[in-house]
Amino acid sequence: MHNSFRAGLIALSLATMLLPGCGEIKVRAGAPVDPSLLESRLVLGHSTEEDVREVMGVPLGVGREWLPFHTRARTVWSYYLEESQVSLSGGGDGHRIFLWVFLTDGRYDGFLWVSSFPSDHTPPKGRQ
Repeated sequence: MHNSFRAGLIALSLATMLLPGCGEIKVRAGAPVDPSLLESRLVLGHSTEEDVREVMGVPLGVGREWLPFHTRARTVWSYYLEESQVSLSGGGDGHRIFLWVFLTDGRYDGFLWVSSFPSDHTPPKGRQ
């Protein structure tokens, strides 16, 4: 298996060197992220971890966060989507969405959403 992996890397390297300008590579990682679901289907301080999982799906990451103005750390679940396009001749374009969902004592405690998608350049309804 080690030799087949090495052969694959060599073939990919040769293709990259021999085919400049001949195409694009499109990459999609993560899963679609819709923060409006959090606002429409969950209740702050009441909805449980299971409720969040049902609405948003299984998180891509689980951790803890603490900010200086908090009295203690909170659990944070992370969700992510990336769509990129890279030209073999150089250059490209990529967009990402990050969503962090906060939980305190197993209850939904808010979220932080960041997006670089052009369609997301207007604030969500009610936040203008």
